[in-house]
Amino acid sequence: MIVKRARKEELHQLAVLFDEYRQSYGASSQLEQSYQFLQQLFDNQDSVIFLQMKDDVFTGFVLLYRAFSTVSCETYYILDDVYVTPAYRKQGSAKQLIDTAILFARQENAQRISLETQRNNYQSQRLYEQMGFIRDDEFKTFHCFLK
Repeated sequence: MIVKRARKEELHQLAVLFDEYRQSYGASSQLEQSYQFLQQLFDNQDSVIFLQMKDDVFTGFVLLYRAFSTVSCETYYILDDVYVTPAYRKQGSAKQLIDTAILFARQENAQRISLETQRNNYQSQRLYEQMGFIRDDEFKTFHCFLK
């Protein structure tokens, strides 16, 4: 499997995988909305998306958002989404995608990569810790939902 940075002409194929990802979290299928969302991210350069492929089939992706630390005056990346289609899981796919994200962030001279995952997602938590991510027990996350 190869991992490469997504290009605009691949957004239609990526939208199918992205919509599958959203459904895995209980969202209803909204293929056109998924495409429009990805197109907006791409056009505004709000994120970096890496695709994993095998034989011209998209098998997974990782999505990063650039963020800023005012305390350190440095940039960092938020790993917001990593997804591997079920047929390609347990083959090192997620690790390969995250490795690519880490390499990219290092090349961009970022301070760190941060991520959140569900409390009961133990399998992903183990992978993140094996890859050098450190659990944050100091801060709590709060949200102000506007919609």
